[in-house]
Amino acid sequence: MLEVEVHSELRNFLRQKSQFSWIHHLTMARMVARGLRLGRSTIIQTGANYNQYYPSYLTPALLSANSLIIVATKEIQQLLVKEKIPCLQQWLDTDKFVTTNYQQNTVKKSTLYVITYEDWLDLVMNNLVENEMVTIIEEAENLPDIITEYLTLEITSQDWYNLQLFFPQHQDFIREKLAKLTKLIYSHPSNPYNSYLLEEEEIIIIEELCNLVKEKTSYDQVLAKFIYLSQALSQNDQYINYFTMDRSKGSFTLKSSPLELKSLINHIWQNRALILLSSYLEPDKYPVDYSQYLGLKLDDVTCLKFSPDGQNQNLNLYFPSNFPFPNNPQFQSKVIQEILALVNSIKINHHPIIIIIDDVPLQGQITSNLAGYFGSRVQLNSLNIGKNSILVCDIKFWLNYQAQILTPILLIFATLPIPSLENPLIAAQVTHYKNQKKDWFRLFLLPSAIKILQQSTMSIRKNQGIIALLDNRVNYRSYGINILRSLEPYAKINYIDIYSAG
Repeated sequence: MLEVEVHSELRNFLRQKSQFSWIHHLTMARMVARGLRLGRSTIIQTGANYNQYYPSYLTPALLSANSLIIVATKEIQQLLVKEKIPCLQQWLDTDKFVTTNYQQNTVKKSTLYVITYEDWLDLVMNNLVENEMVTIIEEAENLPDIITEYLTLEITSQDWYNLQLFFPQHQDFIREKLAKLTKLIYSHPSNPYNSYLLEEEEIIIIEELCNLVKEKTSYDQVLAKFIYLSQALSQNDQYINYFTMDRSKGSFTLKSSPLELKSLINHIWQNRALILLSSYLEPDKYPVDYSQYLGLKLDDVTCLKFSPDGQNQNLNLYFPSNFPFPNNPQFQSKVIQEILALVNSIKINHHPIIIIIDDVPLQGQITSNLAGYFGSRVQLNSLNIGKNSILVCDIKFWLNYQAQILTPILLIFATLPIPSLENPLIAAQVTHYKNQKKDWFRLFLLPSAIKILQQSTMSIRKNQGIIALLDNRVNYRSYGINILRSLEPYAKINYIDIYSAG
């Protein structure tokens, strides 16, 4: 039986490789092996990043006699193909064929396809993958965002140029409308998210341009984009229609993203065995909200959720009780004082200090204040940092690059990472929940914040580092208990304990 062979081989591997200390390796490997053998869908919340657990799914993938697919980001794909898989193949003494190009009805009996999310979505959206082939999806917590981005329609400057080429008799009309549209778009005040919802006057102009395409009896993919855009504009309750701009180049990109995914992707899950690997999806073992959003049915899915390794992965958690709320005028000065005090409390450190601030003006002010005290140790959104550096960054930067940065001794959140309603795209999604009379905070904003906290603290938990939450909502809002529960196990520490804890 595959599970027995996987257990034996992986156990021998782990005994020789002390760097793989994660306690759930063998359990996860057996579950993946079972999913591969039975063709049964499985969802595993690991509570870790792929660098910790990858032998647990690669071992059964390489020992299985069947062909299968692994889906990952381009970066992870390259690491798997060039480094992780060859090393494990050598240890296991297997010769499974590995490729990054999927082909239907391949003559090879046992093939491991390692492909990107985009390539996989191209295949499954067009029903080009054999149903009996099991698919392992890495970092499945990002699937909603990845699929939304994949389904997002974009109209660029090149598309407007192509429109003029297809309709030379209407060039003056197109140029006139584009000039008016550009003027309207650049009249929007700048915001830090570089996303702006289309307004009624702009939509009218775009629809007038799209109507040109409707006059043709046949059209290629270039013109089809304008038909899709017209449909999305007419279904404003189902799509977020917006634009981004590059002010330096004087260009803009129109975008249309679906507000709900399941009706658009239902068919890609049907009769297909999937093994979804994630760091964190939801507090419970069964990720109900996540599955409903994607249109996944949990009836026949095996679900598993691992907890952190007890006291060995305790977070040292600091959150002050008497602190102004983020919307209080005193918050800015108080948070600067608190961050300076926290950084000063770490007297000797051989690991960086990370300060996460999404508010752009506050980010700049804190950076300059810290630089006045600590000089060149302070960096802003930079990967060029040393062991004793102080990095100020936004949450997106930290999530994208934390794997490349030495694990911090102290990670400070100026505010809880609750998506801001000042972001037009977030506001549009909240409006969609409200229109459906759904609890938009519980179903959208709070799960997003908890997921971000989970993803942000995995590396620091492994080294029992310190997390500081300088947002008093964790103490005085009803959802604060949900936030704290998601960070368990943790040891609450007082300010005076910070140096000794570090």
